[in-house]
Amino acid sequence: MKKSLQEKIIDYKRFAFTLLALSVFLYLGVVIPAESKTVFKTYILMGGTSILLGLSTLFFFKAIKYKKQLSESDKDSLS
Repeated sequence: MKKSLQEKIIDYKRFAFTLLALSVFLYLGVVIPAESKTVFKTYILMGGTSILLGLSTLFFFKAIKYKKQLSESDKDSLS
C-alpha cells in the first residue's frame, strides 16, 4: 500500500506540473500580440488556460491528500 501511495503521489504531481506548463504556453498565446488573433481565439485560449489551471490544482490537491494518507499510515505503523 505504501508503494502504491508513493506512485500515486508522483503521478499526480507529474500530471499537475505538465498541465501547469501547458497552461503557461496557452497564456503566452493570449499575451503575445498577433495580427491574426481574434477575440474568439483569445477567449478560447483563456478558457483553456483556466481549465488547465483548475485541473492542475485538482491534481496538486490529490497529491497532498495521498501524502497525508501516507504520513498517517507511517505514523500508525510506528505505533
